[in-house]
Amino acid sequence: MAPLVSSGPGAATPTMNMPSTALLNIAPQNSSSLTLSGINGYSIHGDRVILSASEISNHRHADNLSGSLSLELWALDRPYFGGDFDGVALAGVQIGRVQGQHLLVNNHHDLPFTAPGAGTWTLTLMLREWEGQGFVTRDQVQFAQPYVVERKATAAVQAQADNVITVNFAAAEPPADRRLSLNEASRAEIAAIKGVSKKLAEAIVAARPFASTADLLAVKGMGPKLLEKIRTLVRL
Repeated sequence: MAPLVSSGPGAATPTMNMPSTALLNIAPQNSSSLTLSGINGYSIHGDRVILSASEISNHRHADNLSGSLSLELWALDRPYFGGDFDGVALAGVQIGRVQGQHLLVNNHHDLPFTAPGAGTWTLTLMLREWEGQGFVTRDQVQFAQPYVVERKATAAVQAQADNVITVNFAAAEPPADRRLSLNEASRAEIAAIKGVSKKLAEAIVAARPFASTADLLAVKGMGPKLLEKIRTLVRL
């Protein structure tokens, strides 16, 4: 049986049960004008993850400057075949814009890692481009090795009169998500987040709904540093 990446019962953070080389994959060939190529992968270390992309290329004409690019790691509940998708954003970073007929090489980014909930996930590394209204996936690397997060089990042990012990394994209720929803919260609630001004809160309310947290970077006044600071406090 192939080794799995898992978060076992009682574990505080996900762990890797495989060498990091097993997490590398070759980007598929496609017709996109913006591509991931070479060896690409991820390496999880507790609450951090390193995203690696050998080459990020713009194959368009030399006078073309791409939109803002984002390299993102997603956990999907099914294989990705293009278009819209549902999943959990695990990590992401803005990498700027690339001139046509140019490429970025040896990309390595050490980022905060947000583990998905219990389940068996397909991890996908996505190259996404800002198109004015949101980010569009231009290329992706899908990893065949599943990422498994086990649900914690609670044991209720009762000693019977006949000295027989019964153990009842019941799935624990998942913890409530107490993060503030930026798609639903009021302007005042958003402005109460440390580091978010009233003006920025107004801009966030005016720009929603958001498809991913990376879309927040298009809101005037929201920069990568501030987004990184509040990432654990908010959700969509």
